[in-house]
Amino acid sequence: MVPAQTAPSDQGMAQTEQPIRVQVSTVAEASVVGDLTLTGTVEAENSVILTSRVMGQVEQLTVREGDRVKAGQLIAQLDVSDLQAQRNQAQAAVNVAQSAYQGAQTQVRQAEAELAEAEAELADAQVNQQRMSRLQADGAVSQSMLDQANTQVAMLQARTNRIQASIRQAEMGIGQAQAQVQQAQSGVAQMEANLAHGTVTAPFDGVVTHKQIEIGAMAGAGQPLVTLESVDRLRLSVEVPEAAIAQVRVGQPEQVRLDALNQTIAGTVSQVIPSADPVSHNFTVKVSLPANAEVLPGMFGRLVGLSTTERQTLQIPRSALVESTGITGVFIVQDNQAIFHPVTLGNPQGDGVEVFSGVQLGDRVILNPPADLKENTPIEIGPG
Repeated sequence: MVPAQTAPSDQGMAQTEQPIRVQVSTVAEASVVGDLTLTGTVEAENSVILTSRVMGQVEQLTVREGDRVKAGQLIAQLDVSDLQAQRNQAQAAVNVAQSAYQGAQTQVRQAEAELAEAEAELADAQVNQQRMSRLQADGAVSQSMLDQANTQVAMLQARTNRIQASIRQAEMGIGQAQAQVQQAQSGVAQMEANLAHGTVTAPFDGVVTHKQIEIGAMAGAGQPLVTLESVDRLRLSVEVPEAAIAQVRVGQPEQVRLDALNQTIAGTVSQVIPSADPVSHNFTVKVSLPANAEVLPGMFGRLVGLSTTERQTLQIPRSALVESTGITGVFIVQDNQAIFHPVTLGNPQGDGVEVFSGVQLGDRVILNPPADLKENTPIEIGPG
């Protein structure tokens, strides 16, 4: 029976206590032959916290905790009337910009028509100028008549130049108006996207496992609304020691024991995280489980029969194990004080048990720790 321990106390208080005489055992390494049994937790392959992407009051919340939902089903509706007003303003800006764009186009068309007329008149005037120049050279007309023809050409040329300049300016106005139209349309598109964010739907089939808001509450951007998990696609997440990770391959079958259901079910390794924890040196392995209405996220599970090869593991006496606030661990003697270390356990080995993390070779663990032993309690090691 693992004794329950009291919560750790303040270090300063522990230093005023009298030392407690204890017996210790040194963590040793041993060769073990046999199957590994690793503990883990059932989790959903898909788990997401649905959040609000815009600010608004929650008008509808159509689900409760435990409800099953389908992909695309309405989860929540936010009041986005303020965004609707902003969208209307953005659309009004589009209308103004389009009107300016159309006005600039009309101005260009009118100027082009005027330019065509001016160029035709200029061409006629230039023909008349050339004729007057020949006649004046022959003495058939006076110099004043030639001067009048020259003046007419100059006036029409100036008019043509002014019209061409106005066309260039109007064309620049078209470009600016077109840019304003595009900018205003982008504003409308953004507002419409924000309006769409006021409707929150389920991204996949699943079960609502937690509800973080109620109807009538004001939701800010990024605020959690509900947690959705795909309970039809579950997996066991386990920590595999580095000594056994080489034997784990994606796709290989594994047996998973679920004590809560008194069932052993067949699973398949679906993922091996290719990076070990820097402290425990364990690798995270995901084992996909078949659909089973009785299996739920958060259940405790054991991966059995992982390895049958000889392996080197750390071992401690089972009498050193304690529970503190629901966590299994041991008290290690450090600087003549009791320090609690959570541990990850493997298979029992006689009076001992494999330890995958939480202790190191050579650590001194306290045997049969007193029920009132606290963190940082002064320790005096007695004879073994």
